[in-house]
Amino acid sequence: MFPSDSDLKTLVQRVIALYNRTHSPNVTAKLVTFTPVFITVQFTGSVCYGCGVFEYIDGLAEQLKALSGKAELKPSKTRQVSPRSFEADFLVKTK
Repeated sequence: MFPSDSDLKTLVQRVIALYNRTHSPNVTAKLVTFTPVFITVQFTGSVCYGCGVFEYIDGLAEQLKALSGKAELKPSKTRQVSPRSFEADFLVKTK
């Protein structure tokens, strides 16, 4: 387990910053909601909601797993919030 919820939130924020460095300008991610067991991330950019969503979601989850080794993101729900943006909910699993 992580020593604190703030350590986990800091890790998630670091992963999102790294994700944005490697995926921008095509897509950028922004943390919308954080709890120790649930996060929502908004993805904005040249997004094809039908075909590209899983690549973006899996990319973020893989980066967290690679950086942490102690936490995983399990995709839950997605929803399109505008023509160029969608939100993804993740369940957070910590070891």
